[in-house]
Amino acid sequence: MPDGDYRQGDHTGEDFFAGAGLLDGLDGKARALRVMALDALICEGVSVDELKSATADGRLPMLILEHALEPPGTLTLADLAAKSSVDEVLLRSWFRALGRGVPGDDAPVYNTDDVVVAQQLADYLALGFEFEQLHALARVWGRNLASFIDGLAELVADGLSRAEGDPDVILRYALEVRRFAEVEAQILGHILGTTLAQRIRSEAVSTANKQNMRIGGTQDVAICFADLVGFTKLGGQLPAEVLGGVADELSALATELVDPPVRVFKTIGDAVMLMSPDVDAIVAVAIRLVDQAQTRGLPPLRASVTFGKAVPRSGDWYGHPINLASRALSVATAGQVAVTKDVVARLDPEGFTIEPLGAFPFKGVDGDTELFSVWVGSDDAVAPR
Repeated sequence: MPDGDYRQGDHTGEDFFAGAGLLDGLDGKARALRVMALDALICEGVSVDELKSATADGRLPMLILEHALEPPGTLTLADLAAKSSVDEVLLRSWFRALGRGVPGDDAPVYNTDDVVVAQQLADYLALGFEFEQLHALARVWGRNLASFIDGLAELVADGLSRAEGDPDVILRYALEVRRFAEVEAQILGHILGTTLAQRIRSEAVSTANKQNMRIGGTQDVAICFADLVGFTKLGGQLPAEVLGGVADELSALATELVDPPVRVFKTIGDAVMLMSPDVDAIVAVAIRLVDQAQTRGLPPLRASVTFGKAVPRSGDWYGHPINLASRALSVATAGQVAVTKDVVARLDPEGFTIEPLGAFPFKGVDGDTELFSVWVGSDDAVAPR
């Protein structure tokens, strides 16, 4: 937060604020915290009269929050369009999709951070991306970011409620909000960059395998993805801590059911990823996982299992079976384990019942992919076509 380096003339500092009657009745940590808060607001351009009024009304924490989270705007959307050389109509549509908001009267509500966002759209377009694709991606980002912010806001609100009106605690939360938001932005940026790099590596390995290019360390592995059906919808109905508890239960259940040669490779939100060189073993675990989720009162689970060549790199796996498992999972229904033809070809037909689900076109996959539903039963297996 702002400190002595940001002070403006004689209108900051403990002596000035005490003389203005803004520190009456305060000493020790409470007094130091109030000085820090008043210093920050003076540097944001808040007048002494506003400070006196906010202090008298107990609005000082809210005043800090308003200035920390909503820096004063000086630019209109037209200004952003001019600075970024992006068509104003496109920029308006993109901002709305992101959830940034666009005022109807073209008021100056934007700042230099928004210029950076607008310039990023210009850079995307310059790289040759179609605006329709970028707009669709912005909608996905906006929807999911809103869910993340809801959870984060609930976390902060819970902390404030435990303060039970303690002005020192509330003021401390207010002073930390901007730093908190900046740290969260860094976390998001790091996770986004890391995950995107992993996806690109995986696509590159898939392409190399299709073209029969040799990659060191390539292994034949079976990959299983399992996720909770309807988890996203639950996000709008349950508190964040309850939702997180459900995801934790799935992770704990997977860890409990897995034995070598199958292992839990990682958890991704409401999903778990398993891997194994043994197809029979990983399919058996996937079936048990789906069944046990229902027995233990978790939301319905679905799973997919694929087989193929993948490469371990930097603690992760890349290749066609990972990409295909993610896509095949979208076909599986609640309580179902969907597997590919390569998996069926390696299964012990006496241990499982198999039914064809059909052939499905998946983005990035040549031709249609045959999928089968697998479970443990005594019925005669149906051979893949």
